[in-house]
Amino acid sequence: MAHETDKTAPQKPKHGQLPAPLAGPVEVGRLLRELETLDNTLLEHTLRKQGGNAQMLKSSRLMEQLADLNGLNLLQKTDRERLRRFLEAVSQRAPVLHISFSADPSPVFMEKLMTWLRKEIHPQVLVTVGVQPTIAAGCIVRSTNKYFDFSLRQNFIAKRDLLLQQIGGRLPDRPQEARP
Repeated sequence: MAHETDKTAPQKPKHGQLPAPLAGPVEVGRLLRELETLDNTLLEHTLRKQGGNAQMLKSSRLMEQLADLNGLNLLQKTDRERLRRFLEAVSQRAPVLHISFSADPSPVFMEKLMTWLRKEIHPQVLVTVGVQPTIAAGCIVRSTNKYFDFSLRQNFIAKRDLLLQQIGGRLPDRPQEARP
């Protein structure tokens, strides 16, 4: 008799995944501080031995998503320590992209962008967002050693001759320099 796999059994999550709403280094730092606060609160609770009536610190939605995604229980010291080490490693070694838009991107757009970047570029990539109204449309992406200008402005500059030809204009002549 062949062994059948139980398709209803929950899949054990991989450790080291970041939820899509966790976009940048600022959020990683905030989660590290929240984890430290949670550690201190639980230690204080243990030292006081207050029993079941103690007020527990409410963790943020992002912290809960991160713990759930990685299959960690924040009440367990070993899981909190594992999460702290992971977040510190992400903070120190994760690739960071700087993306500038003409206006602030929506949270829904950022989640879709982060999902795509983590699938196609790096599973732990972080993004800092900037705003440059001169972009008009599109974006500018910078990494440690690369620069990509995907703005409409840059596209117009690159295709200026074609644009002027299509609208029937003429390139302005360069003024002649006076010769002595």
